[in-house]
Amino acid sequence: MMFAASHYFVILHLVPVHAIGLQRYGRESLTETAKSVDESDGNGLRSRVTSDDTAAWIALSGNLGGSSRVTVYDAAEWTALGKMNKVGVTRYQSRAIERRQREDGELFWPDSANRDAEQRYSGAKDLTESVSWGWHHPAGLYATIPVGSPLLDADMNIYLGSDDAIRKFDINGSLLWSYAPRGQLAAAPTLSTGCAPRQAASVMDDITSEEEELLRPDWVKGNGSDMMQRFVQFFQDFKIGDRVKVKAGASYRVHGEELFSAGDEGVITSILPDEEGKYEVVVQWALTGRQSSIQFDDVKKHFVRLERKSATCTPMLIGSTTSSTGGSGLVFAIDLAMGHEQWVLQGNYQIAGVKGALASKDGIVVVATNRCTDRYCYRYRNQTNTLTPGNTVVRGLNVADGSQVWAYVPNAPVWNMNPVWGPSGSVFFNDQEGRLYCLELATGVEIWQAGGELGTYTEAAAVYDTGPHHNVYAFGMLPYTGTGCNPYTAPGVLPSCGNAPFRQGIIRAYNATSGRLRWERVTPHPPASGAVGMLNSPRFHTRLVVTLGYNCGHNSPTMIWSVDPHSGGVRFNKDGPTLWSSMCAGDKEGGDVRRAFGGRATCSPGSWSAPVIDRDGDIYVGNQVGEYQRWGSPTERNEDVEALSSLVTGVAFQDAATALADGVMAVATCTSLIVFQTGFQDQFENKTWTFPARG
Repeated sequence: MMFAASHYFVILHLVPVHAIGLQRYGRESLTETAKSVDESDGNGLRSRVTSDDTAAWIALSGNLGGSSRVTVYDAAEWTALGKMNKVGVTRYQSRAIERRQREDGELFWPDSANRDAEQRYSGAKDLTESVSWGWHHPAGLYATIPVGSPLLDADMNIYLGSDDAIRKFDINGSLLWSYAPRGQLAAAPTLSTGCAPRQAASVMDDITSEEEELLRPDWVKGNGSDMMQRFVQFFQDFKIGDRVKVKAGASYRVHGEELFSAGDEGVITSILPDEEGKYEVVVQWALTGRQSSIQFDDVKKHFVRLERKSATCTPMLIGSTTSSTGGSGLVFAIDLAMGHEQWVLQGNYQIAGVKGALASKDGIVVVATNRCTDRYCYRYRNQTNTLTPGNTVVRGLNVADGSQVWAYVPNAPVWNMNPVWGPSGSVFFNDQEGRLYCLELATGVEIWQAGGELGTYTEAAAVYDTGPHHNVYAFGMLPYTGTGCNPYTAPGVLPSCGNAPFRQGIIRAYNATSGRLRWERVTPHPPASGAVGMLNSPRFHTRLVVTLGYNCGHNSPTMIWSVDPHSGGVRFNKDGPTLWSSMCAGDKEGGDVRRAFGGRATCSPGSWSAPVIDRDGDIYVGNQVGEYQRWGSPTERNEDVEALSSLVTGVAFQDAATALADGVMAVATCTSLIVFQTGFQDQFENKTWTFPARG
């Protein structure tokens, strides 16, 4: 029976689009009290639908015309084994997954970038017999593309971001709600507790020590006792970090331009001297991210202080979009319970997508913004295509309200940027040239930067070793060789000089505190991704696992390396599948369908997904040929490492694809979500099963 269930899993991928009913939602008006309607889909699913006035009769393509939409599913009954219900969920096992909670109260898998919890849990040992349930878009296999890995909250609910919507499932596949953002997701979202940064967690009634320092006579610089009294009066009414709102009828215009209008909200970020030696209050607006300087004495006339949101912590999901109706990118937060928007920040910039991830810690969410729009962003490349991806600013935002805490401009654009938490409140990330940055998370101050090769491009993201080696690893490319590849001569590196199969890359290990280079290792193919953990070859030794291979290109070999973190020595290297197509698996088959839905034509992920190492020392990774694999050593010897189990899906996997929790493993492909039950699979033999990939 279990083998038959796995067989159903494959057959459903072959069902043509016209055989699946397209669920559409009726028009409703969303007033102060949202109207709702219950409708049954014939499979026991009942949904309560709410929408904006401008979001009428919208199919599941996610083309919302600038509005967001939340669909809440009140209940769901399982259909028969192997039969897909109308929201796209199919179950393959009759045994339910037990819901558990982490003993430390933390989230199971909060983001795609930081995988420090992976070695707490075991993955699925047999990748065919352990499939519990799966999901793909109900309009067809290629109707949407997931973005990043699944996320799991403290109750083991699963959140999957995709091109058309963000969906919340319970652990056994009931779809609880879906949220359609106003635009294309720019990066994998992150889960957050919603608590404000620790340094702004409390509101003091008296003048703080920082403010007392600002009131010293040498800071006032001779403005006299009158200025001192005005400072004291200001701090009795307002404080740096306060949320403020423009009073009714207190809009302000200068030279015909409206700087702010009644109802606008912002945060007082600082007090700075102007050109005449007077002092102005700087307010950053929550909606646009822009800053305004207001005369010191005018603040009380125009603003009223709001209570801080940091008093309570609302668990939320935070994401970003490439653009919205106004043409600018958005950063948004929705609550985990119902998917309702908590705040939306719209800057005067677009955001490049759809690679990389957001990540949140200590009340700060780190996000890449400001899409590169001209060749001067790529200083050493002859770059003329303004659509070439890359973001030029990394921002730290307050998770409670979206206000900007800091902004940092790296030396080169960032792409596939994953914020990785380092020691002592630091955060690591690398730019597209393989240059590694270490910033202070609370302030955005640069601690150090190192490495990088001018004019090169890397798909891989940095990895931090939380173990005794105290390394952080950056992956990049060696300088390109050949005609037109010199970054120092006009017109710079030509477009023809770039990554390709058999082009050499490099791994660099740095001391995580000082940024000192410890070792470097040249690779025969471009690095794709990495992870650090204790492997079972031998049991248990900490290794850096590196995947290699050029992505989505004809004749692209792939490899998996196990590297000694102390010396950089290669302990084993194993050949992976070779891609014999000019596109990653599923991209050619799904291109026309995706274009018809108005989305991206291709997924174009890395050659491998980021490896995840489980409690038993096994490696879980997906490949661009459409095969998910478990690697390990049955004898605990390096020479015996092999692919112990595999599942061929026919479509490639996301750059970060795997999430682990207690008794469950969730995997995102370029079309689907696959959920494995990991608590009872030892009774099955390891098998590998394949099916032909068709649209």
